[in-house]
Amino acid sequence: MIDDKKRGGLGLPDLQLYHDACGLIWVKDWCTLSNTRIITLEGIDLRAGWHAYLWYGEKSMEKKFGNHFIRSSLLKIWEKYKPKLYQKTPKWISPLEACQRREIGGATWPKYKDILIKDKGTYILKSQEEINKGFGNLGWFQYRQLKEYYNKDKILGFEEKESFWDKVMKLEKKQISIIYTKLIEWETETVPIKESMIKWAQNLGKTIHLTEWEKAWNSRLKFTYATELKENWIKMFYRWYLTPPKLSNFNKKISNKCWKCNDQVGTFYHCWWTCKKAKNYWKKIHETIQKVLQINIELDPKHFLLGMINIEKDKDKEILFNYLIIAARIVYARYWKKKEIPELSQWLVKILEIMNMDKLTYLLKNNNGIPKKQTNWDLVKNFLIERQMKVLI
Repeated sequence: MIDDKKRGGLGLPDLQLYHDACGLIWVKDWCTLSNTRIITLEGIDLRAGWHAYLWYGEKSMEKKFGNHFIRSSLLKIWEKYKPKLYQKTPKWISPLEACQRREIGGATWPKYKDILIKDKGTYILKSQEEINKGFGNLGWFQYRQLKEYYNKDKILGFEEKESFWDKVMKLEKKQISIIYTKLIEWETETVPIKESMIKWAQNLGKTIHLTEWEKAWNSRLKFTYATELKENWIKMFYRWYLTPPKLSNFNKKISNKCWKCNDQVGTFYHCWWTCKKAKNYWKKIHETIQKVLQINIELDPKHFLLGMINIEKDKDKEILFNYLIIAARIVYARYWKKKEIPELSQWLVKILEIMNMDKLTYLLKNNNGIPKKQTNWDLVKNFLIERQMKVLI
């Protein structure tokens, strides 16, 4: 549900992750050390510098940091995502700030990116004289502390490439949305194959490759602006229609048999495809679509229930096919709990409605300066006129 729409999700907000994104924005000031007035006020009672708590685990030795409920919760958020952000020591870390902030203060601190040079593939610490050129008078004691921290950190190694957090530290706009998007990606990256995708593959008896699903999410779903049509496809993908077995689980008095044939257990796939009455309905739709589009199409549930079809060298017919089957599914869903199946004329009326709305949307979008490719409805229009239906546009 919270997954990105490009990955088949609905893009619904995750309040916990949004809370974490806002917390990381606060932690960003501790990392950059740029907002000196704020971080000085926030850390007035601390014994060590901010980087000591962010990277060197100073909180375990100083309880005062954790006793502040805001600082404690923010550090928990940072610790939660730190392993994903860095596997090695980041170069924005300032060892001197970590150990000397209370003693010498200061607005600028030497960070690893300023005091390290790469020699033969390894990072080495600059000399005291070289560091003093950029950061004033650095005493022998401070240099000794730098060297001590460097010797510990070089065991873990230093980050070579710019990480996601390094980029965030440079941002000034849209920080929360960018961080939130990344957190969503991490949260959902372990489940690229959704449960509904597995069930569809089991019903169809064949593998549906991830690329086919991605094309449906990122391309076919954008054929239309109409919410009703998108809603139908999403309901089919997630299998959201209530079936007799689901209702019988809530109420044992309700039969789990199919509402139309009253013979087989009314599973989602049975109600939509394998039921005798459903088969008759889809045969009529199949025959009519072949006449309308003037092509041969296999009567395959993958085509008619999921819209996964590639009509080579004719994108217009593929778009029209998706409109036609969505109309067929919407009309069929109106008779979901009834014994009857819809008449063909009801499907044609729905197609006429979709065609008119699509043309009106095209005109409105273009009048408002929003470019939109016009759907070529000529084949459908001619067929409807032959059936003596009034085509207004």
